[in-house]
Amino acid sequence: MLFRRRGHRPEDLGEGLDRVRQQLCGPGVDPAADRMRAAGRFQGEFLAIVADLVGERNARHYGALLLTSTHGITDMELSGHLGAEGLNASAEELLDTLVRMVANAGEAA
Repeated sequence: MLFRRRGHRPEDLGEGLDRVRQQLCGPGVDPAADRMRAAGRFQGEFLAIVADLVGERNARHYGALLLTSTHGITDMELSGHLGAEGLNASAEELLDTLVRMVANAGEAA
């Protein structure tokens, strides 16, 4: 969020995204509060899935690893650093590798 480009906040992206946000978050007058509520609901569900892979004790650690890595991979892809002239890797391949690594860590635990 610190490095979000101007015009890329959900409320700046137009009516279509606003309609989706209202469906997910319910009608609200404060878009920032709506996002926080939606993120909270998502986090609980996400951590439950991660806990199934790595156990309850390690869920937050690996959940944070997955989320931060995914954000970084997405940013690298959007900025063109993963293309043939850059690292020559696809976001899908990197995410597959990351999920496999987390799943393997869960099996080893």
